Amino acid sequence: QKMTLITWVLLASACLAGAASPGPSVALLSKTVMDGGRRAGVVFGLAHGLGIFFYAFLVAFGLSVTLSFIPFLIVFLNVAGLIFLLWLAYIMFSSSFAVSDSGQQKFQISNTLFGNFGSGFLIVFLNPKIALFFLAIFTQFLGDASSFQEKAIMVSTATIVDTSWYILLTFIIALPKFRKFLQSRARVFEFTLGCFFIVLCLLLGHKILAEILV
Repeated sequence: QKMTLITWVLLASACLAGAASPGPSVALLSKTVMDGGRRAGVVFGLAHGLGIFFYAFLVAFGLSVTLSFIPFLIVFLNVAGLIFLLWLAYIMFSSSFAVSDSGQQKFQISNTLFGNFGSGFLIVFLNPKIALFFLAIFTQFLGDASSFQEKAIMVSTATIVDTSWYILLTFIIALPKFRKFLQSRARVFEFTLGCFFIVLCLLLGHKILAEILV
């Protein structure tokens, strides 16, 4: 089937719904902007979009089929993601309990733009469920007979929608009043994020064990 304007709008809407759903990416972005400001958030958003591009490209051009024959890779990514979430939880808890005399947080996700880029990419790359999301969504719009151009439009749409959404969130979170509000309640905010990541770790750990034992 051809990629009509209506089809594209439906595809973009599905991608936006996926990007806008609350999750670890939004939590990590909030922490990143609170620590590093708008520029750090924009870099995070660009890297997050790159991670989305990676999985969208795999799915659109059929390389996800290869992944299905390598279950070890999926397990490896899940375990690596679990370790990454545990590290994030450690950073959140450390930051919430350790405050310097000047009132500045001692623990940050990263104090460099390269680190912000790495965080934005890893939070996507270490989550193979995103590939399953695109596999479920994309198959509703494009078939095996779809042209290269249609697949390229699909991948570009997913990437641009996700990147734009996280950059928009960055500008919202970076608003002086909102950012100041988060910083004034940094301990509570970061402790809550730490608990959130611990819950995610428990859920992911249970899933990994279930898959290994089956």
